[in-house]
Amino acid sequence: MELEHILSATDPEGDAEEVFGFAQQLEKRGDLDAAASAYDRAYGLAPDRDDIRSARANLLDRLSVIEHGIGFRYIPAGTFLMGSESGDPDEQPVHPVRLDAYWLSETPISWAKFCELMDFQPPPDGRPNDGWESQQSPQWIDQILQVLPVDYRHPDLWKWALNADSRICLQYCENETLRARDWHAHIPTMEWQKSDGTTQTSADMFGLPPRIDQNAPLAYGEKPIVSVPYEGALAAGLRISTKSTEYRLPTEAEWEKGARGGLINQAYPWGNEKPTHDRCDFARFDEFSLLKPKSLTPNGYGLYAMSGSVWEWTSDWYDAKYYASSPVQNPPGPKGGEERVLRGGSWTDDAEAVTVSYRMSGQYGGAANIGFRLYRGLTNTIEI
Repeated sequence: MELEHILSATDPEGDAEEVFGFAQQLEKRGDLDAAASAYDRAYGLAPDRDDIRSARANLLDRLSVIEHGIGFRYIPAGTFLMGSESGDPDEQPVHPVRLDAYWLSETPISWAKFCELMDFQPPPDGRPNDGWESQQSPQWIDQILQVLPVDYRHPDLWKWALNADSRICLQYCENETLRARDWHAHIPTMEWQKSDGTTQTSADMFGLPPRIDQNAPLAYGEKPIVSVPYEGALAAGLRISTKSTEYRLPTEAEWEKGARGGLINQAYPWGNEKPTHDRCDFARFDEFSLLKPKSLTPNGYGLYAMSGSVWEWTSDWYDAKYYASSPVQNPPGPKGGEERVLRGGSWTDDAEAVTVSYRMSGQYGGAANIGFRLYRGLTNTIEI
């Protein structure tokens, strides 16, 4: 068997046993990258075989890394089918995409990790206040501008600030109660005028959400940061990149291959079965809190929350017709556009929006359901 055949194959039919044996030979010879690609192909052909799944998972674990306190999962080189014939027009046509090996962060970047990467000081008491905002917001913007190319600064970037009533503070309330979704409770001194002309504070009107432990840490380190603009997500990767290791937003193709987890022609990271709440943080329209990504089941690459949780920025400009002319090898995305591609759906979306192929776009990230995860690579292949 030839390695090139493994790297270029996309057909869902094939001899899984032969490919599995080839992968084992490659691993014994110490060619771990090639072995990972072969195991990936065998898994795509027979995802229910325990021996294939176990051998593949063990090698992917060995090739994964932890850097800057972030777990990065290894995605083997190979070819996959991108898009969906049963999806929206911009998900068509289904086309082969061949990617070099790379890594993706195992979860969306958390609030705490974003602050650490950007050397930002998080707000006191779990929420921004006027004093914190006036001191920190200019610093945040200045830090972002230091690493962003001039051409990629959104004209409204300067407006981005974490205001006291920002939805961002709601995502991290440590008590997951319905009361926690009420932003009023986070500003207990806010005054409201009654019909008789008298005033009441939010604490008087709504009470305060109970806390089991007044000293308990907020979930900043476990839940995705949201309301982060594209420029902020881009800056986080640029700030820690070196000559030898690149961190950035994934391309749309890199994101989709990672989301598929090695499965072939499946709608979701786990297969074609409709999403459930133990697999995916979605369709929770009556709540205002994110689940911790690691409370969900990871996909075949060990990635959490690739469907649901938060929409994730990619580096691609959005073009509804790009798939018709996309190059096969490491597609960089369109050269220009007005909006960037968002992928994955979120906790506020239904089952149709959390498939691995669904595409959305946005120009500015001021929303409580938009976050990002990072790509890690050893060579610079994409122009931002």
